[in-house]
Amino acid sequence: MTNVHHLDPALFREALGHHPTGVAVISSIDAEGQPIGLVVGTFNSVSLDPPLVGFFPMRESRSWAEVQKAGFFTVNIFAHDQEDVCRALTRRQPDKFAGLNWTPSTNGSPVLDDVVLSIDCTLADVAPAGDHHFVTGLVEDVTIHRPVPPLLFFQGGYGGFVPRSFVAPSDAIIAEAVQLVQSIRTDMEELATATDGEVAAYALVEDHAVAVAVAKAENLSAATVIGSKIPLTPPFGEVFLTNAPQSAIDDWFAKADRMGEDIAGISRQRLTHLQANGWTGSHTGPYRDSRLFPALVNYGTEEITPARDRELRNLLTEAASDLLPPDARNTGRHPGASLVAPILNSDGRCTLMLRLSHLPRLSVPEVEDCGRSLLEIASRAHSGSRHTDTREMENVR
Repeated sequence: MTNVHHLDPALFREALGHHPTGVAVISSIDAEGQPIGLVVGTFNSVSLDPPLVGFFPMRESRSWAEVQKAGFFTVNIFAHDQEDVCRALTRRQPDKFAGLNWTPSTNGSPVLDDVVLSIDCTLADVAPAGDHHFVTGLVEDVTIHRPVPPLLFFQGGYGGFVPRSFVAPSDAIIAEAVQLVQSIRTDMEELATATDGEVAAYALVEDHAVAVAVAKAENLSAATVIGSKIPLTPPFGEVFLTNAPQSAIDDWFAKADRMGEDIAGISRQRLTHLQANGWTGSHTGPYRDSRLFPALVNYGTEEITPARDRELRNLLTEAASDLLPPDARNTGRHPGASLVAPILNSDGRCTLMLRLSHLPRLSVPEVEDCGRSLLEIASRAHSGSRHTDTREMENVR
């Protein structure tokens, strides 16, 4: 048996990363009335009678020392779409809560907007636990704010939990995709910020694209839900035909032909644009983003009936002008461009894609610049370059 006292710390951390944990911020107020807090990935229920909860802060954590002095705290459970809030609170800065919206709880501690729930506690006990403390709090009040999936930390990255009926069945494919995307996570965030848009990664699972990672600009109020899936109905899914055998392309075109002449024509234009440029998409998309994509997400999670199938076909036809690839003959500036680029596996096939969307008004040359930037990031992922920050897990401990 391996002597646990001689375990490689990096290996130990990597192994435990295969177990997903919830993410929460422990908030309080210091003696001067200023908000304080620390992000943890170790929050747990401890006892029902009396009601106790617990977490494990690092012994040298200065944020924990401040909370301990206060003698009370509130546990904020992050929702799946609050990764940006979580990351903001892990940065080393004097006022971690600057720019974040919150209201005081019954004990005065910050309750962040849009969290799943908040738990007000009085500090009950602090016990040593190796290089951490085991902290227990006596629960004084509990409030459920949003009954939505929580934010999770898994294999070095953030994500969300979605019930099995809402996601594709292959956990192995999703886990591998999440791990690969972490190598370009910083690039995705930088592109989202630079373009005031959203960069999402989707994995190919059977006949759906499943969202496995999302980065968005701070000014965007909504983001793609991790775990949501979109059916690869023409004209969508062309990016996964990169280096595909002709039989797969013929099958996709056959589906496009059944969708009608307009969709078949757009599907061929998008695939031709992809083959010529390495990326594709559309220049404009108000109708596509407000009506079509929400319907596609629902289509991917609900039972498919003839009525639902007819509804989707009608929406695709109505959104036809929002699905055409960028055309240099279009001299206007339009909002809502949506671009996709393939991430190739070791066999040269596309099983993962990046999508840049929710963009402001752009000209065709600007859209093309965005497409090339997206393709460059995708190329870094399938080239095997990795620069994941291994300190990320430490930030949530």
